[in-house]
Amino acid sequence: MFLLLTKRFPVIGRKSNFFQYLICLFCVIIINGLFFQGSLSILISIGLVLSIPFLLFTLEYIILEKKFNKLCSIYKKNKIVIQSVVHFPILEETIFRYFIYQHCLFFGYSSLQYILLSTFAFVIAHIFYQGASSIIKSVFSLILNLVFILTLNIFVTISIHIIFNFFVYLIKISSYDKYKNW
Repeated sequence: MFLLLTKRFPVIGRKSNFFQYLICLFCVIIINGLFFQGSLSILISIGLVLSIPFLLFTLEYIILEKKFNKLCSIYKKNKIVIQSVVHFPILEETIFRYFIYQHCLFFGYSSLQYILLSTFAFVIAHIFYQGASSIIKSVFSLILNLVFILTLNIFVTISIHIIFNFFVYLIKISSYDKYKNW
């Protein structure tokens, strides 16, 4: 779907990864809303739950503290960290756990079929920028799928994914610091 968008609108291909992810998520939300009209209110609720705290914090920080430039500089300095530790896990879990689960429920797939489909989609999505090493992600995806099936709570899997990405970030930073002065 994203490849079709970038061919039709070349300017999308030049945007950041996060912006591209947002476009894909928006398309998935629209498609999901068309198939599951009754769950559109659930999607809106999830969007509000995820966005309102961030918006309130940002507005409070900008208006009350008048530190907009500082907030922008913090974000610019840590953009990759914020995206990889917070934004991407939220988007990935919403797509690979919630939406795929809803589609599998709609079409009557079993839990095993959901787990296999979601794991396959998760690995394929990571193959484009991580190569063959993303196959290892299938174990992580299987664990997240099992947790989601057991809890049916997307916030649990989002939390696990954020914590996992944070630890991966810490390991990468520590290995970088180790070889920086070499």
